[in-house]
This record gives sequence, structure tokens and C-alpha cells, in this order.
Amino acid sequence: MAAPIETPMASPVSEVQVNDGALTWKDATGTAGTTGPLKLDELILVLKSEEGHIICGLKEQTDSKESPYQFVLLSTNHVPDCLQSFELPELPSYLRHDESNEVDVIVSTNSGLKMSLPFWQSVLQPLWATVTTAVSQAEPKSSASEIPYSVLVTESAQDVPRFAKSLWNDKGKAVKSRTIVLLSGDGGVVDLLNGSEDYASDPSSVVLAVLPFGTGNALLHSLQKPLYRDPGPSPLVLSLRSLFKGASAPLPVFRADFSSGSSIVTFTDKSKTQSASDSDSDSPDLKKEETSVSHLYGAIVASYAFHASLIFESDTPEYRVHGDKRFGMVAQDLLRESHLYKARVDVTRPGAPRPVTLPEDEHAYVLVTFVSNLERTFTISPASRPLDGRLHLNHLGPLNGDQVMAVMMAAYADGKHVDREEVRYEEIEQLRVEMQEEDDRWRKVCIDGTSVEIPRGGHMAVSKVQASPFRILVDSSLVK
Repeated sequence: MAAPIETPMASPVSEVQVNDGALTWKDATGTAGTTGPLKLDELILVLKSEEGHIICGLKEQTDSKESPYQFVLLSTNHVPDCLQSFELPELPSYLRHDESNEVDVIVSTNSGLKMSLPFWQSVLQPLWATVTTAVSQAEPKSSASEIPYSVLVTESAQDVPRFAKSLWNDKGKAVKSRTIVLLSGDGGVVDLLNGSEDYASDPSSVVLAVLPFGTGNALLHSLQKPLYRDPGPSPLVLSLRSLFKGASAPLPVFRADFSSGSSIVTFTDKSKTQSASDSDSDSPDLKKEETSVSHLYGAIVASYAFHASLIFESDTPEYRVHGDKRFGMVAQDLLRESHLYKARVDVTRPGAPRPVTLPEDEHAYVLVTFVSNLERTFTISPASRPLDGRLHLNHLGPLNGDQVMAVMMAAYADGKHVDREEVRYEEIEQLRVEMQEEDDRWRKVCIDGTSVEIPRGGHMAVSKVQASPFRILVDSSLVK
């Protein structure tokens, strides 16, 4: 039996008005609200209640580690007409936890700056309880008095992969219609995608809702890019609005196949797996772990050369404590080294009967992607649009470190790098990279943040998946 929901108390207010893009009100004593004003950009939902309406908002203080989130909950007998677009009349079908659909919440505690659990406890859980209680008043027959989801708070890196495997049967078909609310970075999406060895060709009944708690959050920033403005709602506020009032569409997915002998490679700190007597140094003793792999699914990026080396060499316990700053730290070393990666690169263009080989045999950057942005301000594919399913290639031939840096800086200028003559930027259908490097350091590829080492003479082949294993929730304006 599920435990009853504990609904937070809303502060009673009156004379709610909208002035200069913000809500103002008077509290029970007749004075101006002490938590206000609430900007319209901070408003999440408006709910109907027995007393009138409940206003739900989120204030963020990103510079505060102790209380970065303030959940605002106001009760009033009247709201201005201009707030009607924020009203949630009923719980959407994808959030109904019943015989025909299951709802799961995954809180990835180690993602990014480790803020997913505080957000779940202080914002999303009380918000969901408020929504559920309001819905139960409007729908007397609903079972909203019980918790309307299952929750997984991760304790290890294996928790999400284990959960992912439970989603699919042996033929890659979803076991049950369900919605997964993921408080994570891009890595959580990758873990879910790779829960099955293969996927069925029929449409998926699994809906994914992502809230951004990773380092780069490439997928979410790309999906929400048309909604961003300055000033405007934060990525978290937009994600919460989409969670309760969004629409779903198939998530474009690619498959990367690797030659025999390829392995997923990660760094671990041996001091955390050894007893104190086994360790002879206070500094981290890094151990490279390898797991054989034949293929991986991805939704964001597949890369070779500079980008793949950057992701792998920055993914150590020593660097990860620096958050997204670690990429710049490692990039400086790689750019100084200016290594040129030897490989044969074949691309298949839309409508072409066969692949063509790029003329260069040395490369600085080879990357294909479905998304526009790898970070909110780093636009790698300006022609990409949310959910368009078009795979774009970014390629640099034999450039030195200074030239590569100039291209990367142009990408931070809203994707202006694609206008440079040294950048090959085009839509493709398939990519094949055959490694010709002797040193295994230069034979890494990256699939949505997962590093794979390819054997000498081996290859990576990337192609689009025709039937996506997930639908993803986005703002309804983005779904045609």
C-alpha cells in the first residue's frame, strides 16, 4: 500500500496582480507578500482548488549552496485572466499511475553538481503532491491520495542501467506503458537507451521527461533552445512546465557499431576500492577499467579525435570535481599537443546510393550529432532543430591547436564556426571511421559521454535508428 501524500500548505494571499512581468499580492495581514514578487518567468502552474486557485512558482538562487531552490505556493480566491495559460485542468494521461500506465522518478544523485536530490525533496515532490491533491478534488474517483509514482534514488552508477534493463522484453519491446521522469544529465539518458540489446520496430510506449542536472545537459538545452530568451524562464522552470503541460514526440536515436575487440573504458580511483594498507600514496591512483562492447545507442553525439579525447581524458575523479570547468583544463593540454588523428572517414549523404571517403587522412575533429547544442552556449550544429531527426557532421581536417581553438570559440558565438572555410558541416545519413593509429590513446570514440576504445585497424559505424525506443516530453509548441 502506497503511503499517503503530504501536501504542503499554501500561503493565503489576496489582491493578486500582474505588474511589469511579475505577480504581486497581499498576505493574510494585508501587507505586501514577503516572498514576492514572483516573476512570470518563475511561474510554473496555476491549479484550481476548493478555495479558488493555487499558484506554484520556483525561485532559484544559483549562488546559494544551502538553499538554491525556493518553492513558492500561494492560495487565493482569484487570479488575473492573463494567467489562464498556466492553468492545469487535469493530470495528463502520461502522469497517471494506474493499471494501464506506470510512472517512475529517477533521482541521479551524482549527476553534475549533485543537486538533483535537494531539488526533488524541496521542489518537485511538494509540487507533485500539490498537483495530485488538486486533481483529486476535481476527480472524486481518482486515487490521488496515494503516491502517484515509484521513486529510485540512485546509490551507485549501476542503478540506472539495472533499471533500464527491466524496461524491455527479450525482443526489445517495452514491458509496459510508462513515463520516466529523469533528474539527471545526459548520462542518465544514455543508460536508459542502452538497457536493451536491440529494439522492436513498433512505436514505443515509454515516455521520457528530463530535468537538467548534469554538467552540459546537451539534450535538454537543444530541445528547449527555441524557448530560451534573456531574460526568460530558467531551464528548470521550462522543464517543469513541460512535465505537467507538455506533449511527447519520438526521440531521434542513432546506433554506433564497433569492430570486435572494442571496449568501454573508464577511470576509477583505486584508493576507493583498496584497503588503506594496500595504498602507498595519498594521491588518487587511477585504474583504467575496460568492458567489452559491440554497439551503443545514443541521442546526442558520436565523435572521434579532439572531442572524444577531451571527454575521455577529463573523466577522472581528479577532474570531475571541477564540473564543466574540467573540459577547458584538459582542452588546453590537448590543443598544445596538436595531435592529428589518422583515420579513414566515410560518410553517406542523404539520397546517395553509397558512401564517399573524405579526402583527408588526418583529422582534428570528427563529430556527428542530432542536437544543436553541447552546452547551453556552445552551438555545435546551428541548423539542427528539436526532434527533426537530422544527423549533422562537424569535421576539421589537419589543423593545429590554435586553429582548432579558433573554431571552438566561434561555436560559442551561436555556431558561427560553420561559416569558416576550414569546417566541413553537412547533413549525413551514416558515418564510418576506421582507425589507423598505433597508440591506443588516440583510438577513443565518444558516444553521448561514454568512451569506447577501438582496436588498431578497427572501426566505428554510426547510423540512424528508424523506430525510437522512447518518446520525449517537450513544450507542446514544439510538437507539430
